[in-house]
Amino acid sequence: MKTEVLCIQPPIYDFALYDLFLKPYGLLRIARWFRMSGYNVTVLNALDYEDPFTEAVLGKARRKSNGTGKFHRMPIDLPDGIKRIKRRFGRYGILPEVFEARVRQSKPGLVLITSQMTYWYLGVAEAVRIVKKYHPGVPVAVGGVYATLMPEHCREYTGADEVVEGDFFLRLPSLLERWGFPAPEDLSDGGTGLSFPAACKTSRDELFPLMEASVWKDAGVVRLNTGCPYRCTYCASHSIEPGFRAGNYRRAFEYIREMYESLHIRNFAFYDDALLVRKEEVLLPLLEEILRHDMKLRIYTPNAVHMSCMDYETARLMKRSGFQEVRLGYESADEDFHQQFDTKYRPEEVPEAIDVLRKAGFTGSQLILYILAGLPRQDISEVLQSLRTVSGFKVRVSIAEYSPVPRTALWDKAVESSSYPIETEPLYHNNTFFPMEWEGFSRSGLQRVKDMARRMETG
Repeated sequence: MKTEVLCIQPPIYDFALYDLFLKPYGLLRIARWFRMSGYNVTVLNALDYEDPFTEAVLGKARRKSNGTGKFHRMPIDLPDGIKRIKRRFGRYGILPEVFEARVRQSKPGLVLITSQMTYWYLGVAEAVRIVKKYHPGVPVAVGGVYATLMPEHCREYTGADEVVEGDFFLRLPSLLERWGFPAPEDLSDGGTGLSFPAACKTSRDELFPLMEASVWKDAGVVRLNTGCPYRCTYCASHSIEPGFRAGNYRRAFEYIREMYESLHIRNFAFYDDALLVRKEEVLLPLLEEILRHDMKLRIYTPNAVHMSCMDYETARLMKRSGFQEVRLGYESADEDFHQQFDTKYRPEEVPEAIDVLRKAGFTGSQLILYILAGLPRQDISEVLQSLRTVSGFKVRVSIAEYSPVPRTALWDKAVESSSYPIETEPLYHNNTFFPMEWEGFSRSGLQRVKDMARRMETG
């Protein structure tokens, strides 16, 4: 009898949550590998916004046609001992009793639980607790971002049997051997960085249970490359994916075509941290393949792209192949900011990048500049000046509120600057607490920044 592997996307506890192509990417990459290796695989998606039992109680979640929107939400109190702020807290996902019933009905020999933001750990802990309640003695492993950035906290708080740091694939041989499960000789995912190795062809019936959890019927996610060559002090990309590795555009195309033809998916989002890096080898050939096959896609970039890599040919191919928007990592108009924190681009490259995107056919409403706010000891005047500078570009602006991230170069300064115990309580990493508030940048100042961004006209 084949061993069943239960893969869980847990519920999320937060003040607010919007689905901007939020998929359990790493978990599903692992799930498909297990299925290809001869295991039975069940994916339990606790964020399923179409669960009929949850809809009957909470109503339909408000969704958009592009695959984004809201999840079901239940109001709950903040845990004891957490400082109260004037925001409502909630549990996002299917009803607790539905989640518990799905775990109880499963018959796993191994359980894998993904983790994302450090301050979402309450949902991970809930998943571990429910699994251990109904399946005592079954190995439970937690991987992902939280497990990688705060492994000791994850071990202590969740009670998981294994906390897997970094790439799960690298740990698979030793873990399977320890747990007494067979491990095929080839543990590779093809080196593509894709959630599903496209070299393996499956029937629709075999593919759909995993694809349903991956794309949730209305959007698919793609990652061409892994890692990022930049070392921004506020970003943990290097801790999660050391080094940069270019992907295989041919396999990426087959993966997209598999979803396009078999599941009729039209919305796609790129998960890359550095989508445009080495674009001549990966992204541009991929877009040319999409155009050659006349595929009608709607493509999004929830992670910002680097402006220093933008040129007219890239912008033209992006527009022709179906990009609906381009998010750009602007961060600040202050040159000293970039010298200190990221060195991603020179100030003169910003208008050049926006100009070539406009010439390629993108409108101002399709271009979104991220501005970082609330870094340790950042003064509000810098953010306000950045907003005044970008107002002349006539594009959309998104205020990216800083969250302190363990294992980043800026972490020690964040610990020193915060009035909250961010070292021991990940809930305070949530930017809703505004953990870096000081006399130079108050909570009311942050609201002023956000209001100014909303008032800015688009081109």
